[in-house]
Amino acid sequence: MRELSSLGAMASTGSLRVTEVRDSASFSNRSLRSVVSASARVMHLLKQAMTCFETDRKAALRCLNEASTLIGAVVEDSGAGAAASYNIRAGGLANWQASRILAYIDANLASKLETSELARVVALSRSHFSRAFKQSVGFSPMEYVGVRRVERAKVMIGSTQERLAEVAIACGFADQAHLSRRFRDLMGMSPGQWRRTTST
Repeated sequence: MRELSSLGAMASTGSLRVTEVRDSASFSNRSLRSVVSASARVMHLLKQAMTCFETDRKAALRCLNEASTLIGAVVEDSGAGAAASYNIRAGGLANWQASRILAYIDANLASKLETSELARVVALSRSHFSRAFKQSVGFSPMEYVGVRRVERAKVMIGSTQERLAEVAIACGFADQAHLSRRFRDLMGMSPGQWRRTTST
């Protein structure tokens, strides 16, 4: 908004005022500092989750959920909301619904998620929600949940030495075999092969 008023002032006066440039630079610096501090917090939460993963699973999952939420907030603060970051198509969910449901899914990947539960989050019937979600995102709700779980598993496999069975549970899969099937379907290789390729 500030930049638009600056452009209007420049067009009417023929020059850009120094204070407007300063305001714009100050806004950019605050935004950058916000992203850097959020990044440091995410790293701290991930390290904390790795430390307590064996002794306190619930605490580790809380750390991962908070890190996931922070990552979503950084995307929104940088001017590209959750809906924009996932290329939400028109004709389905409203922007607020898309943002809310995508954030909810990311925050609850380790839990069992069902379409009826997701529909309640955005106050729609199950069938209407399923159609609108697919129109907006390009996947059915459960396909999208599966993709996000595999994405989270990729991060955990590449950044920790946790056993694949533990990664599977932390990402919401029933067991290691379930993780391996979904991972191979989406990535074209097993989780073990992924770990070997990312560690070299």
